Amino acid sequence: MVDGHAHSELDNFEPCKFKVESIEYYSAENYYQCQKTTTPEDHEKVRKSGCGADVWRVGSHVKIKPNWESIKVNQMYLGNKAKFEQNEHIAKQLCATKGKITFRGSTAFWNEWNAAIMERIRAEMRQSGEEDTKTIERITKAMSQYEKEH
Repeated sequence: MVDGHAHSELDNFEPCKFKVESIEYYSAENYYQCQKTTTPEDHEKVRKSGCGADVWRVGSHVKIKPNWESIKVNQMYLGNKAKFEQNEHIAKQLCATKGKITFRGSTAFWNEWNAAIMERIRAEMRQSGEEDTKTIERITKAMSQYEKEH
């Protein structure tokens, strides 16, 4: 939710194609679940499973990188950043919002981090003044702190 309205383009499960290192992903969640894998075979199995609940289910049954807990927030950020950078129509929708971004329907952990990630991406894409600069700095610092602590 932003500005009192639901924004499906912010949903990690929303179908949206983009590439990272020449590999096509089908949603931010698809990218995220692939990043936790330890083998090329598992990566491809997860990637081909789709964009929503199916990719989450398949990604829940792979061997996870040993450092996953410390890098997972940044991986969600990187997937969403690529999604918005490569899909101008949804980037414009995100940048047109002004208010606090809130998430529901996930764990408290991801509701909080997904909102922060979207606010950081919006500020990076807009770059419209001191408030955006402060938002970027605050969230980048929190993400770095999370990675250090885990």
